Amino acid sequence: MLPIISPNKDVINKLKKLGPGIIITSAFIGPGTVTICTLAGINYGYSLIWCIIFSILATCYLQEVSSRLGIISRKGLSEVLIDIDNIFMRRVIISIIFLSLFIGNAAYESGNISGTVMGLETFIGSIEITLSNFTINFTPIVIGLFLALIIGNGSYKFFEKALIFLVFTMSFTFVLVAITSTPSINDLMGGLKPNVNETNFIYVVGLIGTTVVPYNLFLHSYVAKKRWTSEKDYKSSVFDTVFSILIGGIISLSIIITAAASQISINQDEIKNAVDLGNQLSPTLGSFSKYFISIGLFCAGITSSITAPIATSYALSGIFNYKAEWNDKIFKRVAYIVISIGVIFSSVNYNPILVIKLAQFVNGLFLPFIAIFLIWSVNKRNIMGKYVNSKFYNLLGILIVIVSLVISYRSLILL
Repeated sequence: MLPIISPNKDVINKLKKLGPGIIITSAFIGPGTVTICTLAGINYGYSLIWCIIFSILATCYLQEVSSRLGIISRKGLSEVLIDIDNIFMRRVIISIIFLSLFIGNAAYESGNISGTVMGLETFIGSIEITLSNFTINFTPIVIGLFLALIIGNGSYKFFEKALIFLVFTMSFTFVLVAITSTPSINDLMGGLKPNVNETNFIYVVGLIGTTVVPYNLFLHSYVAKKRWTSEKDYKSSVFDTVFSILIGGIISLSIIITAAASQISINQDEIKNAVDLGNQLSPTLGSFSKYFISIGLFCAGITSSITAPIATSYALSGIFNYKAEWNDKIFKRVAYIVISIGVIFSSVNYNPILVIKLAQFVNGLFLPFIAIFLIWSVNKRNIMGKYVNSKFYNLLGILIVIVSLVISYRSLILL
């Protein structure tokens, strides 16, 4: 449960212990989030700020539950899921996890690597070779080799520290650009009022869907139990989760604010992504805006490109019974496969929109299911002991499940 965290002398020590929560933030602030926040700000101004706030609160809730489950039960989420006695339900769960995480993350990895390339090419340009009518971009291949090198030769501790650096770099760049865009305070306050209609609903779905990510629930349970080894660490883990996800919320809000504040001075029809926004802002805010946004997009892309294959490896370890450790050969191979698929799609400039829609479809169905299971799990005293949910905390969970069910239903209609 989320306790109220008040400033005290222990805050600095807690900041030094940041880790698993930052990994989760680095996972959900990817190119997809940067793009959808940019387009939401361009098309609807500040009116969808409330949606980001709701998404962050829901993410805090679900990720805290996942982290607590990992710390107290000493099991990853997929390990808990397959402990169900009913054979039919167990097979259904395994199928959903495989389809949602392996196939889905492989599709998303293409977007993650493409976003990384987009940010990087602002500085180095593209590296392409055209054979007849077929063009190969070599930048995604270089990035894929870099990712494989990190996973093959790195460690969890290096992985954690690298992501902390990248997330704070990303925060600095996007927040600075947002401040220099001089947003309207009155309009900002107006964005706190929920407003959903037929025209903006697809953006509401997108903003929530890119923040409340099912695979992060698997990832967090594993990295939390790896980092936090005792029940005594629980309060530190809560601070880590809430503080880190709030940083993610600030990044998302900064992107929307920048785009919304710039509506008048730019050609909205030419904005398709964050780099386009940076290019359009250069005459008014200076050339630094283009480079800072590109740095932020690169950081968003590279962090998500690392976490998606790692999350897949962790989640599938509970199903296929291999070690959820960086030095395990199967763990690495699963991650390499996800990276390879992403590199292939992005290097040939193929937009795997149908595969991504399938992944979104499955994840949309999967989120309420896993949320229900999480709430059920943390109400089991034989699993959680004294760390079971309170009645109030269960009510919050039910509210989130209801909203996610509505979004899932509407997502099916929009698919």
